[in-house]
Amino acid sequence: MNIQEVLQWTDEQVFVKTEKHLDSLQRCILEEVWQGEKYPKIAKKCNRSEDHIKQVARKLWKLLSEILEEDIKQSNVRSILETKALSNIYNNNGSQIVSSNINSHINICGEKRQDAEEAKQRSPNPPDSPQNKSQSPIIDLTDAPELPYFYDRTSELSTLKQWILQAHTRLITVYGLSGIGKSAIALKLIEQTQTEFDYIIWLSLTNTPTLSTLQTELKQFF
Repeated sequence: MNIQEVLQWTDEQVFVKTEKHLDSLQRCILEEVWQGEKYPKIAKKCNRSEDHIKQVARKLWKLLSEILEEDIKQSNVRSILETKALSNIYNNNGSQIVSSNINSHINICGEKRQDAEEAKQRSPNPPDSPQNKSQSPIIDLTDAPELPYFYDRTSELSTLKQWILQAHTRLITVYGLSGIGKSAIALKLIEQTQTEFDYIIWLSLTNTPTLSTLQTELKQFF
C-alpha cells in the first residue's frame, strides 16, 4: 500500500471516532514519518517549529492509539497503520484471518540448532536410504518471527507452490513494504510444503551476512 491509501484509510477511522478529518498538519506529519523523516526535518517541511510538531505528533499518536487499540508512536506508526489497513481491506473483501498453525516438529521456541545435527547423528540410516525418506523433515525456524495471524493470500501461495514443487525454481524473492506480510506468507508456505523437503532452515539476513557466514551457518545442519 502507498502512503495516500493509508492516509485515506486512517482519515476514515479518525472521522468515525471524532467526526473530524485529519487536518493538513497531521497529514503532513504522517507523510513525513512514513518516509522515515525526523521531527527537525518535518518542522521545516511543514513550516512549523519543532516543538509544535512534536506536540501535534504526540496528540496524533495518542488519538490513533485509542482508535486502533495499539501503542502507536513515531517509530512504529507506519508498520501498524499499514497492517491495520490491509487487514481491514481483506476483511471487507470477505477474506478470513486464519491462525498459522505450524507443525509441532518445527522449532519456533529457540531450541539450539545443534539439535538438527544431533538428530542426524542419531539416525541409523544413511541420508538417501528409503527409511529416511519417510521421516519428518528437519525444520529450524529459530530466527523466524512469531506471527499469529495470516491474511488470506491463496493465489500467491498457489503461485509459490507451483514455482517450488512443479517448476523446481531454486531461488525466489518475496519483496514488499514493511509489515505487508512477507514473513507470514513464507511461514504459511513452509507449513504447506514441509513434507516435500528434508531440511527447511530460516536464516535472517537483517545484518547482511556475507556468503561465507551463511555457508558456515548452514553447515551446522549437515
